[in-house]
Amino acid sequence: MAAGGALPFVAGAVGALLLLRLILAVINFVARRRRSHIRTLVVLGSGGHTAEMLALLGGFDLAAYRPRCYVVAATDGMSGPKAAAFEASAAALAASSTPADEEAPASAKKGGRASPGKAGSPGGGQKTVRRSPRVAARGGPSSGSDAAPAAGLCGTLPGARSPDSPAKRRLLAGHQPGGQQPAPAYSVAFIPRSREVGQSWVSSVPSTLRALWTAVAMVLDHSPDLVLLNGPGTCIPIAAAAFLLRLLGLCEGRVVYVESIARVYRLSLSGKILYHSRLAHTFFVQWEELQQRYPRAVYAGRLM
Repeated sequence: MAAGGALPFVAGAVGALLLLRLILAVINFVARRRRSHIRTLVVLGSGGHTAEMLALLGGFDLAAYRPRCYVVAATDGMSGPKAAAFEASAAALAASSTPADEEAPASAKKGGRASPGKAGSPGGGQKTVRRSPRVAARGGPSSGSDAAPAAGLCGTLPGARSPDSPAKRRLLAGHQPGGQQPAPAYSVAFIPRSREVGQSWVSSVPSTLRALWTAVAMVLDHSPDLVLLNGPGTCIPIAAAAFLLRLLGLCEGRVVYVESIARVYRLSLSGKILYHSRLAHTFFVQWEELQQRYPRAVYAGRLM
């Protein structure tokens, strides 16, 4: 009787959990569809792993994959500065390829020039005086015939920063009180190592649990759409946390693992864990010999 009475309670609890899971999945799906960019979590490792990951990111459209959060081990003092240098170089490259003033659309370029007007007698050929947008905005001296064309030039001249131009609005939003500043393109987060080099396996159990707890909080906080890994031991707790939160419907981040180019015939330890546990949604290798040995992997060629 007791078992029979508990069965409906258990079934109701499971049904409620499944319903909650469905609601969370729908909310995350709708939120992801409304975003025009891909929130990315990138795990860096000391030495070659960081160099390979940054080389891989060099082929990404960074304007689409943002904001980016670089996850670095707490005892890694090199990967954070390398990520900052990479972002500074990318920002400088983007700034050099973007003109200082925004140009008007092509339609404005074609019809932007004011046609010569006629003033005085019907046979006169006097042209309308053109003034710079700044002079027109200050309301300088003008006759009634050329006041309207001069004011219209503010919106038709390529590169003219009229009061309604997007560049002027962004400039004012950055300096006015209460103006909303743009979100940072990247950040760096630190996570404790699961196991240090030479650490005993017994003492690594609590450190692994601590790293997993930090990883869960980090993934939950950033809620990434993409988790990008390439082999350091720090990536295992992050991959496990992303997989767990995806099962619970709290995060829709897809885990993509790219094995190091140095691995030709055998996977790294992190690669073996992620491959056999199926924590990674997509598993890339860069050598055909490696793909033949691990058939579920995807041969991507040389990515770096």
